[in-house]
Amino acid sequence: MSFENFKVMFVFVNDRFRTFIPINISYLSAALKEAGFSTCLFDTSFYAEQEGVELEKKKEEAGIFMSVDYESIGVRLKDDDLFKDFLDAVENEKPQLIAFSIFSQAKFQNFNLANAIKGKFSDIPIIMGGIHVNVEPEEVFELSKTDYLCLGEGEETLVELAQCLATGGDATNIKNLAMKRDGVTHKNPLRPTQPLDELPFPDWDLFEPYHQYGPFRGNLYKMALVEYSRTCPFDCHYCGNDALRGNYRDSDQFMGYRYKTPRRWIDELKYLKDKYGVQFLYIVDGTFAAQKSSNLEEVAELYAKEINLPFFCDATVFCLSRKKAELLKAMGCVCVNMGIESGNLEYRKKYLNRAMTNEKIISSFLEAREVGLETRSFNIIGSPYETREDIMGTIELNRKAKVGSISLSIFMPYEGTPLRKLCIDNELMAPDTAVAGDGTEPIIKNPNLSHDELMGLYNTFSLYVLAPKEMYPDIRRAEANSPEGLLLRKEIMEKIKASKAFQYADPG
Repeated sequence: MSFENFKVMFVFVNDRFRTFIPINISYLSAALKEAGFSTCLFDTSFYAEQEGVELEKKKEEAGIFMSVDYESIGVRLKDDDLFKDFLDAVENEKPQLIAFSIFSQAKFQNFNLANAIKGKFSDIPIIMGGIHVNVEPEEVFELSKTDYLCLGEGEETLVELAQCLATGGDATNIKNLAMKRDGVTHKNPLRPTQPLDELPFPDWDLFEPYHQYGPFRGNLYKMALVEYSRTCPFDCHYCGNDALRGNYRDSDQFMGYRYKTPRRWIDELKYLKDKYGVQFLYIVDGTFAAQKSSNLEEVAELYAKEINLPFFCDATVFCLSRKKAELLKAMGCVCVNMGIESGNLEYRKKYLNRAMTNEKIISSFLEAREVGLETRSFNIIGSPYETREDIMGTIELNRKAKVGSISLSIFMPYEGTPLRKLCIDNELMAPDTAVAGDGTEPIIKNPNLSHDELMGLYNTFSLYVLAPKEMYPDIRRAEANSPEGLLLRKEIMEKIKASKAFQYADPG
């Protein structure tokens, strides 16, 4: 059956001055189109009133991002009124359903846009999904005028809802939906998670061409964010993945960590390469190396023969053996990203639920380096009760692991995580504190670190990791939050770059 006269509008709230095509919306749109529906997009990317420009500036000053020339791919900052443009788009496109996918950092922008719709187009139903909806459904209903929430994965649910609305049916019992009835939230049972091979190829035609680009080492490439698996086999206490799985804890419908078959995944990559001229891939799975070695061998062989594009991926030190590192290298991997997060073993175990030893972290990074892979470390500073000594230990562990580049974030207390609960229970933050920004400013109160000291360590972390220790006194002075401190940081950075010891961690 064709539903081409029924249109779903996706709202892409992208407030971080970034390109890339979001995986979630591209699959959801593809599922709707496969079922015969029309889709359109309202994209908030590159509106000047958003905070992304300032966030990228902070990262560059901290030495963890290298600016790129977005104008070279046709990007221009928009000085237009975002809300007026949005309402005009709704009036012009005349969608029968509007869909939002929400991350915690951008929840208020999503809520405000949804409420603006209901102020002018009260008859258009709204559905919200995404990680924030799954961990804070009551808040979403309270602060937004949404009609439906999607709990769990959304491809089948969104199609079923659109079919129901298009035919005048009753959406009351659609699985994975939550809705308000007489002021009470009703959550329907969850459907089984879908085998990933059943998904259609992602819909890139929905997006402006500049979203097909991404930065790497200061240059822009036709870059695809690609998904091989879903969920993560680990339960880190700062990460929203565990909270997202929480909806399925009392259900037998969850397939757990799962991935596409090698043949199906390669066909999808070939489609993106042939149709859009993709030059570079970022495999965004929480840990691409978690699959069995025998499976990765098959993937590596097919990839090298049929795709043969450079890529980078995320892994964990638990999963990256020398054999898997060699397979990644043979595939064409140029950089593997792994989490260190904290250099204090006891702190990692107690607060982060990451029990790997320092020795395992070091060996995984060094083995990757030995087989010819570049490495990039993920680090969090300013976590609850962390001290300056702990952060210097994280710096030292990065040095011992000889990391090639650094990704750094100040702790963000994501909704639904054990660490957020700990912060609230111990009055390190108010219960209604929002997760805002991009990990470039402290959100919680840390009794062991002042705001200025934490910001000083954020701004100099990469310098401490990459510079000779003889420069540490200068770096300590460069921690100062002042024009003189910024100037000194830039001078030290130039010295490090000149020594060829420096690489940026672009995709952030």
